[in-house]
Amino acid sequence: MKTARYFLALSTLMLLGSANAADRVGDVPTKTVSFRDLDLTTANGAQALYDRLETAAREVCRGTEFADFDACRARAIDEAVKHVGSPLLSAANRSARDREELALR
Repeated sequence: MKTARYFLALSTLMLLGSANAADRVGDVPTKTVSFRDLDLTTANGAQALYDRLETAAREVCRGTEFADFDACRARAIDEAVKHVGSPLLSAANRSARDREELALR
């Protein structure tokens, strides 16, 4: 299995397979998210990873302009979810986006 299967480096613009926590790639901050301990074939495992990605995205996007924060966070999570390729993680991401849209109405 690829290392990227277990560690994600979450950034505002890119997803990297190997980076240290709190690293920077150029001007882009990154955050490594580990999920070796999770079973992504279960809803609980996928939700746990989604929660970790959400936390990492908030940290990575912390330095962005207030008006751009939500878009930065959403983009970082979407890229990470796409990179992992887990159907249950994708479902958790869609569910979270749907809840956010409902809250804005």
